Amino acid sequence: MKIALYLSLLFMSLLAHAANLPTELEGWKSLSYVSSAKSAEELLTASIELNKASYVGLINTPKIHYVIRPTNEGGSVSYGGLFQIEIKERGTYRVVLGNASWIDVVKDGKGAQSIGHAQGLDHSGIRKMVDYPLETGTYTVQLSAGADSTTALLVTKIK
Repeated sequence: MKIALYLSLLFMSLLAHAANLPTELEGWKSLSYVSSAKSAEELLTASIELNKASYVGLINTPKIHYVIRPTNEGGSVSYGGLFQIEIKERGTYRVVLGNASWIDVVKDGKGAQSIGHAQGLDHSGIRKMVDYPLETGTYTVQLSAGADSTTALLVTKIK
């Protein structure tokens, strides 16, 4: 298992180095591992850092107690997870994923409305990017309906 994790991290890192990424996505080039939380009570152990990509382990969707109902829950064979991030400055933030999981960004029991969607650059390892206007505070990033048990995740400020 550890060898597979290491090889996956190495592969994702090599993909990112091969692509010419814009400045706001530079954090995609180095990954650390973070396990996802199954419920709000576990979020302190699933914290991600702004501008630093994380290779995240996901959980079978039926085992997750989401903070709010996901936009797309997926079926019994899908994967997801919960992650916590602290936003210290109001602005537009981009959530970047290595897979096609659905993303919900939640604060105080309410989901943030996305304002932009894009695909990743060729050879970057980035599958999708979604932009959100966020205020300061602690947010939960919910992933759901994923086909993979792992992915890379980055949250970065773009404006």
